[in-house]
Amino acid sequence: MRSAKLRRLATVLLVVGVLFVEAPSKNASGKIKGAILDVNYARVANAIVRVSGGEIKRSLRSNDEGQFEISLPAGNYEVSVEANGFRRFLYSSLKVQPNETEMINIHLDVAAPKVLAPASR
Repeated sequence: MRSAKLRRLATVLLVVGVLFVEAPSKNASGKIKGAILDVNYARVANAIVRVSGGEIKRSLRSNDEGQFEISLPAGNYEVSVEANGFRRFLYSSLKVQPNETEMINIHLDVAAPKVLAPASR
């Protein structure tokens, strides 16, 4: 009788332990971290970084060193970067894993200058 109770208790503890270990990983977040660089590897400060995936849409700016970091729920994301004088950058599929940091360095190309035509009279 006593050994049957101990076995039941051990089974319950094992099941609870498995659920406790599995549950956080499903909802855990990860990070995207990186730097925004120009074609000469100079850091691009104040670039707008937009991250979207599913219902999540977030934006932030790179710091004075051109670096950024964002925590997100695990999943697939699209990352776009815009900065004055540069072409828009798009990374269409970046996978964020639970409890991991995805490192990316983004190289921006210089935008072509806009030529304005003189106004006709």
